[in-house]
Amino acid sequence: MTKVFRLSASHPWQLLIGLSVWALWFVVVYAGVSVACSAAPPAAERATASWINLGLIAFTLGIAGVLGFAAFACAKGAKRVGSGDDRDGLRRFITSAATALYAVAAVSTLFVGLPLLFVWPCV
Repeated sequence: MTKVFRLSASHPWQLLIGLSVWALWFVVVYAGVSVACSAAPPAAERATASWINLGLIAFTLGIAGVLGFAAFACAKGAKRVGSGDDRDGLRRFITSAATALYAVAAVSTLFVGLPLLFVWPCV
């Protein structure tokens, strides 16, 4: 039986993962637009309904969904942390901060991805 590595909601890495995923998404989306437009630009009459925009919108919604789920999981983990020693206070801080950072990353992904709905990809 294989052991699956699972990061607890109070692990310090949770503070870095959300915005790192957002930064990686940002690079992939904008590099992907550049490569796709140079390799196979869509027809101008398709406007924003091009295969590039539709694919990137799906990718954006998927990443925002994953980040939103991570925020929900960390918020749920923050409620489970007891109120005993100082380590519990640190765990509560990490899970609460990670919840906020994941939520900010999810909202930022949607906000930065918003032009995909209105702008032709190959300007």
